[in-house]
Amino acid sequence: MIRTCISLIALFFATPLYAQEPPSNGFNAETILALKGLQLLDHRMNAIGYRLAAANTPYCTGKTAQTGLLLHAIDQYPDQAVARFALGFDGPVAINAVAPNSPGATAGLLPGDDILAIDGIKVEDIPLDDPAVASERANYRRIAAVNKRLEDALSQSDAALDILRGGAQTQVVVKSRPACPSRFQIEVSKDRGASANGKIVSVTSKMAEYFLTDDEFAAVVAHELAHNLLKHRNQLDAQGVNRGFFGQLGKSAGRIKSAEIEADRLSVWLMANAGYDPQAAVRFWTRYGKEHGKGIFSASTHYRWKKRVKLFEEEIAKMAAIGTVDGKYAPPLLIEAD
Repeated sequence: MIRTCISLIALFFATPLYAQEPPSNGFNAETILALKGLQLLDHRMNAIGYRLAAANTPYCTGKTAQTGLLLHAIDQYPDQAVARFALGFDGPVAINAVAPNSPGATAGLLPGDDILAIDGIKVEDIPLDDPAVASERANYRRIAAVNKRLEDALSQSDAALDILRGGAQTQVVVKSRPACPSRFQIEVSKDRGASANGKIVSVTSKMAEYFLTDDEFAAVVAHELAHNLLKHRNQLDAQGVNRGFFGQLGKSAGRIKSAEIEADRLSVWLMANAGYDPQAAVRFWTRYGKEHGKGIFSASTHYRWKKRVKLFEEEIAKMAAIGTVDGKYAPPLLIEAD
């Protein structure tokens, strides 16, 4: 899902505007290029997240069917006319990204395909008053409802999607394939950060721009995915942990720090199983720590960067000592939690 505020979108991977021809339709070129740039980040995030979730399937509890599809709805965009032009919407819901080697890719689905129906139910007819999506903001309720409908369908069997591509309607079947639970999204923000709410992993656009490689990107996504897989939010809520100012003090700070340490430890195992270089966590946090060592990552709830790097190195050494079984490293934290 894209959380879009046009005024905050940075201009990613674009030719300088002075070299751009003004769009013949009168739309603002900077906004169009910004949306396209954001879509590129969504593609990277979706591919990395799916790869991590799929590769670690044997060790996850509460598996869910993962399609590798990132959907978006026209409702999410403040300027719907520009979004339709820039992102190719013909209907209310479309595919934004398709992860490589996912069920969506195997089914032949492509970014830009409009979703017309799921198992014969038109997307316009999917109710938006379901209690499961009622807490969503109005402009995200449709995409939340469609995602839930697709997840519900795949929990039973394969799902038939009616799609519109290039003006032609067709139907494809997406296989139900279990993977670790979590969705993945870019959250538009001027701040560098990442978060996990138990169901969704979010990385800010500002942070995503900072990564030099997909391995670095995966290091941060894997850390947040680890929080979800270890159910840290539920645990901290049950312990009455304060996440506000007072969360930096006393028992709350200690419990948050313990969760952060566990997520760091698990993250490199998740990375290795997905074929990412776990040493990228060492490289990323060394560079980030030297350049941006203050802020949340120097707070009492987190290790300072040098200590984090040492922790990663310890876990990588453990993996090397234990070795693989069937090409995978069995993460102790997930096995103990099972």
